[in-house]
Amino acid sequence: MTPTWPTSWRYTLGAVVAWILFLACVLGVTAGRAQGWPMAALAALALVPALTVALQFRAAYRLIAEQDEFVRALTLKRMTVAAAAAITLATAWSGLELIGLPHLPAWLIYPLFWGLFGLVTPLIRDTRA
Repeated sequence: MTPTWPTSWRYTLGAVVAWILFLACVLGVTAGRAQGWPMAALAALALVPALTVALQFRAAYRLIAEQDEFVRALTLKRMTVAAAAAITLATAWSGLELIGLPHLPAWLIYPLFWGLFGLVTPLIRDTRA
C-alpha cells in the first residue's frame, strides 16, 4: 500500500480555499500597487498570504497527527525532503542574484515547497533511510 496525500476531503477543501486566497492576495497586491491603493490597504492585503500559509500548515499538522505512525513518518520524511530542496534552491538562487540573475519574490518559496512535495511524494514510498 502506498499512502497518498491528502486523504481528507476537509483538508483538501481547506487547502484549495487557502491557495485561491493566497494567489488572489498576491495578484491583488500587485494590481493594487499599480493602481495606487493606500499603503495601509496594501499592507493588510500583503499579510493575508502569510496567514493562509500558517493556516494550511496548521491543517497539515492536524491531518498528519490523525494518521497512523507509518503514514505520519512517511509524510514527515517527504516534507523534510521538500523543505530541504526548497531552502537549498532558494539559497542558491539568492546567491546567483548577487552575480546578476533577476530577483524573485520570496513568496515563491511556498508554492516551490508544495511543488517539490508533490514531486518527491511518489519517489519516497517507505520510511527507511
